[in-house]
Amino acid sequence: MDARLIAVAIPVFFVLIFAERLLLRRRADPVYRLYDSICDLSCGIGQQTFQVFLYVVELGLFSLVWSRFRLHTFSSGSALAWILLVLLVDLAYYWFHRASHRVNFLWAVHGVHHQSEEYNLSVALRQGWLEPLMIAPFHVGIALLGFPPTMFFTVFTLHTLWQFWPHTRAIGPSPLDGIFNSPANHRVHHAINPEYIDKNYSGFLILWDRLFGTWTKERAEPAYGTVKPLGSFNPVWANLAYWSEMLELSRRCPDLLDRLSVPFRPPEWRPASLGGPVSIPPASRQTQVRYAAHPPRALGAYAVFAFAVVALASPALANAPPGLPWLHKLLAAALVIASLASVAGLVEGRPWARPLEAVRLACLVPFAGLLARGTGGLTLALVGAGALVVGHAAWLSWALRTAAISGSHKRSSST
Repeated sequence: MDARLIAVAIPVFFVLIFAERLLLRRRADPVYRLYDSICDLSCGIGQQTFQVFLYVVELGLFSLVWSRFRLHTFSSGSALAWILLVLLVDLAYYWFHRASHRVNFLWAVHGVHHQSEEYNLSVALRQGWLEPLMIAPFHVGIALLGFPPTMFFTVFTLHTLWQFWPHTRAIGPSPLDGIFNSPANHRVHHAINPEYIDKNYSGFLILWDRLFGTWTKERAEPAYGTVKPLGSFNPVWANLAYWSEMLELSRRCPDLLDRLSVPFRPPEWRPASLGGPVSIPPASRQTQVRYAAHPPRALGAYAVFAFAVVALASPALANAPPGLPWLHKLLAAALVIASLASVAGLVEGRPWARPLEAVRLACLVPFAGLLARGTGGLTLALVGAGALVVGHAAWLSWALRTAAISGSHKRSSST
């Protein structure tokens, strides 16, 4: 994707999320829940972290096909070429998106986007960390036709940014529903109601769903999430959970061919020996049981602050100097992911969260020194990181003592 467009868009996204939160705050049915939204944003941060490494594959594959095998060369000065490219990117996305709901190994990545049991603008930023790798082969045909990489990645980025605004419950049905992937159309796509499953895959123009028979109209407020709830606010587990389910299903299959075919089957598939296809139960927003976490207030405040620090610091990796060694980038990425996991673990009261947080804090000062080594800012980096660690450690110690006294840490579900 075009990093410049993303850099401009992200602040706008956060302003719109805040505006939506204010606009819908009086609803009896909460549109935003704090830890659910933090998980959404954590998945987005993780996806951008992985993108630092996966973009090389994405760009490399497209550029290789375009440079060596293209059948034609389209000019960026042609308006018709831009229009055709928009249609091709949208069509490729439709088939990638449809395949991602019907093929297990693709669903293991894309399903992350559907796990939230709420529906709001923060859900738009909830992305599977390997999705750039999965969608890249669907763009090979566009490279083969001869659209230059700069043209393609500009349109692809704008196409991705468009898909932010339909993730809202603030906009009802409108005349746009017949033309675009609008909020009403996309709410259907995120639903777990049987009548809405596997509908409305389009990214920009709803034309493709109408053409290929996958469109349906929103008739009632959907229930959101995945048919089998994730039951966690941990972004790392969110990206691993369905892979674990596939492994477990493969282990249970008595037939070797069935075991090997699990990654390529649709999500509802089960062999006859295990009861056949899974049926989708009725769902209702009003009766849906939603996962929730209730950490003690002091610990919850610490987790929110720690997340905010990670969220503010993580863009530095995407905008790192070109000369930064890959090992340093890998270490930075590992620290970001560990931080996101630690925040979720503290919120959910997981026993591994406290030692992970201790290790994370212990790594901050030497890591700051590693990044600043050879620059004039080494002393400032070490002092700043040290102050951050001391402040975090003091707050965490107080929060944990408060939690131990109150004994109120629990995970639950809510309706």
